[in-house]
Amino acid sequence: MALSKEGSEAIGIHDIAAAVSATPGITGREIARILGCDKKIVNSLLYANTQVFISAAGEGSAPLWYPADWSLDVKPYVAITRVKDETKASDESAPTIRPPDEFDRIFDVSEFDPELLAKFEKQSTQPRVSQDPPAVTTENPFGLYRWQIEALAAWKANRSEGIIDAVTGAGKTRLAVAAIAEHLDNSGKVLVLVPTVVLLDQWVGILREQFPRFRIGRVGNGADDDLDYFDVVVAVLASARTRSFPLHGAAGLLVADECHRAGAKMSQLALDPAFASRLGLSATHERLDDAHETILLPYFNKVVFRLGYQRAIDDGVITNVRVAFVGVEFSEEEKQKYIVLQRQLSKLRRKLITVYGCRPQPFSAFLDDVIRLTTRGKREEGMVAQRWLKAWGDKKELLAETPAKTLALECLVPVLGDADRTLIFTQSITSAEAIATSLLAQNIAVAAHHSGIDTQERDVMMRKFASGGLRVLASVQTLEEGVDVPDADLAIIVASSKQRRQMIQRMGRVMRRKSDGRDARFVILFANGTDEDPRLGAHESFVDELVEVARTSMITTTANLSELRAALDAQSD
Repeated sequence: MALSKEGSEAIGIHDIAAAVSATPGITGREIARILGCDKKIVNSLLYANTQVFISAAGEGSAPLWYPADWSLDVKPYVAITRVKDETKASDESAPTIRPPDEFDRIFDVSEFDPELLAKFEKQSTQPRVSQDPPAVTTENPFGLYRWQIEALAAWKANRSEGIIDAVTGAGKTRLAVAAIAEHLDNSGKVLVLVPTVVLLDQWVGILREQFPRFRIGRVGNGADDDLDYFDVVVAVLASARTRSFPLHGAAGLLVADECHRAGAKMSQLALDPAFASRLGLSATHERLDDAHETILLPYFNKVVFRLGYQRAIDDGVITNVRVAFVGVEFSEEEKQKYIVLQRQLSKLRRKLITVYGCRPQPFSAFLDDVIRLTTRGKREEGMVAQRWLKAWGDKKELLAETPAKTLALECLVPVLGDADRTLIFTQSITSAEAIATSLLAQNIAVAAHHSGIDTQERDVMMRKFASGGLRVLASVQTLEEGVDVPDADLAIIVASSKQRRQMIQRMGRVMRRKSDGRDARFVILFANGTDEDPRLGAHESFVDELVEVARTSMITTTANLSELRAALDAQSD
């Protein structure tokens, strides 16, 4: 029975669930009409309970809502009569068989709540923040920003122990150099742990330049130095975990760059308890396996300082940012594949949560529990978890490799031309190679950068990218962490991620300060009506975080290219 408008506040999730279960593929507006309540109340409950309801695109209008555990089979259901007299739904409707038609239609943004859409439409009137770096003085020999000075002070006040979380590109390495300098001046020894050989080379180069009087050694990639002879040793985690670094009475400082990586099962062996001073650096130290709670925080003591995007931009530490969400349409075949995968994932997810105890929220916790079941669960639990992971991977591949996104990139060639250099992030090597082939045909100097290419060839690519010989790199994770990408100012996200760290790393690749003060730009491609669609709550907190600090943001299509280019103008006010 429908409620009167005066009774709108009494509507609850069970009322909505009854309507959705009776009529799968119903819109929020139709639910509100049946229940006789405000559509905003219905939408707020739908979007707040995505573990109960799933959605897909509706005809020229709003999302269509289904129970999260709806069967893969097309079931007959009783159609509920939409009533205007706010009395009740008809009991006389005959059962009707109707196949699902989630993607038979297109979006009409007028159906979305204005408050929801307004979140993505932004035009800042505030002047750009100056990006002049601090001067090097006797009192500030390393030219530290105010946040770096505060962070170091907090670390020292905590007995030179702690983790510093700061957004990528804000200058964590320079902060660490200042800490290392003071430690070396007091005749201490320093061990710097890094996750990759690329970071090994970067750190050794920086430290040799900053400390020409001291001996800088390395462990990894064929080198095996120690602290007996060297004052500082930079070690790759995979090598450091099998070695010891005796201090012989000297005071020891251990610096862990990208310290979340040191929480891995074997890498944690490199966290030597003999080093009393400990500095962890990361964009976000949290790990999916909770090792930040069991390993990192017990070792480093606590997080002593956090630097987020807003302050980093306000202080001129990183550049301003502009963002555009660009929607594309699946083909009919892709739509049907997506529907099947989405239902399969929903059904398996419900079982993993209700039967096998996986945590429903946040997604990172659910994913961690699923992965654990594949290795530690019973046979049936592991099989269900494996099926979910397979379907999840297939869906990510479908979203990343749709030809619609490749075509969108071809339409965005003028936007690439407006940029100094561009990074394109995607999901698979196949997608990166397809993007590179497509853009080469458009006379764009582009290369695919991924783990299937040897390190030497990737180094050549980076040198060409730095010199301008390459203008675009299409990457699969290889540029997301610990790589100093020279002066890129445009990032295009072809395949988004639910992992906050991955998106932060991608943002950091282009949000470093620019010599001419221009803004960084992000273009995020999404398939309409899928869980990539920001209007359906895609990306969760990442979108909110990005849009909140953006000077401009918008949702559009490649058909509005002129408007898109104007909104992304890196020098405009």
